[in-house]
Amino acid sequence: MKPYRLLETSRKYTEYDMIQKHTGVPEFPDTRVHLLHAFLNMKDQDDTVSHRGELFPLVAGIVQMAMDTHDMIDTLAVHQEEEAMRARQLNVLAGDFFSSRFYELLSKAGEIEMISLLSAAICETNRLKMNLYHNVQSEQFTAEQYVESLTQLKMELFILFTPYIPTEVAELWQALLVDFSRAEILANELTRAHGEQGPFGSYALYKVLAHVQEQNKENLMSDAVTTDHWNKWNQTYQINEHLRSELNAVLTDIKQRLAQAGYAELQTEIVQLTEAYQDIASTKNR
Repeated sequence: MKPYRLLETSRKYTEYDMIQKHTGVPEFPDTRVHLLHAFLNMKDQDDTVSHRGELFPLVAGIVQMAMDTHDMIDTLAVHQEEEAMRARQLNVLAGDFFSSRFYELLSKAGEIEMISLLSAAICETNRLKMNLYHNVQSEQFTAEQYVESLTQLKMELFILFTPYIPTEVAELWQALLVDFSRAEILANELTRAHGEQGPFGSYALYKVLAHVQEQNKENLMSDAVTTDHWNKWNQTYQINEHLRSELNAVLTDIKQRLAQAGYAELQTEIVQLTEAYQDIASTKNR
């Protein structure tokens, strides 16, 4: 199996001085990219497509970064200071910049069909995001639905590579993609500061909304809640304990799937991807 170096390789396509100086960019989706790389490089490929084992995971990571960068844009902020406005504008441009790199890489490699497939996946991901924006306005939207929806968004782009995965492990690939996407969501929620919201809210927000009195819901939705309140709610509803339990369940599921796979080399590489999540799941003071 080819050694994995795509995190380092990606930097020459995603690091740009102007972007680094004035705004932040999301992290390279290293776990999902590494997972895809492991499955694409399980066995020797025909010389005419041998480049795909490195190219496709790299491109998938860059496209995901482009979409995640656009998600960072604060659409509610109208009156902003100059520096904040510049950062917002650069988030738009950075997302477009990353998108242009995937077109460039695929066109140079002659992978025109993949350009079309990725474009369709981007459209579908944006459709799912619009549905999610609508769903989170519902009073019946739950913390569990939040996790399921974000898991689908995490894996949507990567699932399109299934036809390029060896047939005998395609089912395992899809199952592990779901598991690792869900693990990433749960880990992010555990490490999120109390009260901090993402583009679609947070697990804690929807967990609390299901329990608090009606008069407190408007305060929650408008971010007018102190850290002390979040800490109290976390203890009352055992939010972190539930997240850790869910994350541990996913990690157990991954371990069981790999034990049945019968591919020692694949098992060794993928188990390494769970180590950071295991550390988060076992940390009690979050």
